[in-house]
Amino acid sequence: MGRFKIFQRKKDGFAVETGSQQTDFHAQVPAASKGAHCPVAELEKRVEKLGDRVYCAVGYALSNVTMVAVEGGKVIVDTTESLEAAREIKAEFDRLVPGPVKGIIYTHSHPDHILGTPVFYEPGVDIWAQVYFTEEIRNQLGMLSSTFRKRASKQFGDRLPVERRSGGGIGPSLRLDEDQVPPLMYPTKTFFDQIELNIGGVTFNVVAAPGETRDHLFVYLPAEKTVIAGDNVYRAFPNLYAIRGVSPRPVGKWIQSLDKIRWLEPEYLSPGHTEPLRGRESIQEILTTYRDAIAYLHAEVIRLTNLGCVPDEMATMIQLPEHLRDHPYLQETYGKIPWAVRGIHEGYLGWFDGDATNLQPLSKSEFSSRIVALAGGSDHVVAAIKDALSNDEPQWSAQLCDVLLTHGERTEDAKRWKAEALEQLGERESNPVGRNYYFASAEELRGSTQAPRRPAISRDTLKYIPIESLMQSLPARLRLDRTEDMTLRIGFEFTDSGARFTFYIRRGVGEIRPGILDAPDFVVTSTEDAFKDMASGAVSGARAALTGSIKCSGGVAKLRLLKTILYPP
Repeated sequence: MGRFKIFQRKKDGFAVETGSQQTDFHAQVPAASKGAHCPVAELEKRVEKLGDRVYCAVGYALSNVTMVAVEGGKVIVDTTESLEAAREIKAEFDRLVPGPVKGIIYTHSHPDHILGTPVFYEPGVDIWAQVYFTEEIRNQLGMLSSTFRKRASKQFGDRLPVERRSGGGIGPSLRLDEDQVPPLMYPTKTFFDQIELNIGGVTFNVVAAPGETRDHLFVYLPAEKTVIAGDNVYRAFPNLYAIRGVSPRPVGKWIQSLDKIRWLEPEYLSPGHTEPLRGRESIQEILTTYRDAIAYLHAEVIRLTNLGCVPDEMATMIQLPEHLRDHPYLQETYGKIPWAVRGIHEGYLGWFDGDATNLQPLSKSEFSSRIVALAGGSDHVVAAIKDALSNDEPQWSAQLCDVLLTHGERTEDAKRWKAEALEQLGERESNPVGRNYYFASAEELRGSTQAPRRPAISRDTLKYIPIESLMQSLPARLRLDRTEDMTLRIGFEFTDSGARFTFYIRRGVGEIRPGILDAPDFVVTSTEDAFKDMASGAVSGARAALTGSIKCSGGVAKLRLLKTILYPP
């Protein structure tokens, strides 16, 4: 890799100095007419300096890393998603600011902000996060990790040929290590609302700021008049709902979080994605416009819902007002307004749209069969699909293909036609994330792409995960088909930490209880590391029992039973 560059930007305005060339910041953002080209996918690897002591690494991976120089070393805010990228960034940071890392702060729990931590971490260094971090991680990487992995693979197009990918929407493509999931390092210190830290003579005000996640925070350096903002603002329309799948985001609190940053009137702002900002007036204009756009959508969804509109209608009706529509920070290169509208509605009212017809609708299978009958048979549906494709109506064609697929006739033809329809939808989609999803879904229907790679889980991956978090993941992995007639109480005792739990199985339902209940059916005794070795698959239960690293009061057969009643992680 070549020598790093440090970029300085004019204090006010959007001009960016890159050597002898200046480019207008607004001009870098694509209008809808430019299709899916997304300039943030082409960010050059570089380190930008903000003020006297803050540095932002941009373009190395999907997520930025920010460094704050302190007396005798540095503090790192977010660590990106890749050990390889983190090593590149650390090398550049060490050239600029010699000395050890004295603290790490996570702005939130998304993997692209925390998986590079082992590269920066040094023994004894505190890792700070908001108190809801562990709960967010459990939801993302525990219970629904398989679904998130499949949908995120489509969102980022990681199984598409390189020439077909449209980038991550807010930076280069997601850069994940090929071999295995890095060690997931949990915070050593948490806080609830806000906390003031003094590290190396520098004051860090760390403030809870719910938005893209419940555990989101921002960091304010008062002496530097600098905010490290995480993912509550970046150069793209905000992802108020992510199509990879998320629980409803707290949009109302997101607006309040942006207001907290605005009222500080920072001179510099380092975001979790896209380029950092300089100049109080420019930053105020961007933050105000950004929060106003979110507030406008939020108010419109509430207003139209109260008038009786349903999400399908609102998603096509609501647009930003003209004075916001063309702003470079509101282009739909990551989030998208129709997705946001549905997400806001669901966040307040859940799945039911208020129409009594939808309280107990026909199953998709029964509905499709009746539509086929109503059309006069599957041949008529096939003719309608072909007509829709030839008449440039890919959405209608895709929905008719779903009818045919669910009905169970001409399924191979229906997959082929639906893939063609999704290709057409992808070609006209200006949002890179949506475009990736259309193309990846089309390739999946054709059977021409591999399933998303299941990242390898090693003993190192689990090394820092609290044992309680691992235990709490067990009930979601319980196999109903093997436990629906079973009542079982399994004790777990960890000799190094003293932690004790009971995994109580009652006819297909699992519960983790603290301590060991009276008269357990058997007890597993081990150190936390030995249990993590078995949980990761690095050591089989039988081998662990033979070597004595794990003991079971019921013998090896009981350890085998435990494995057979759980789905793999």
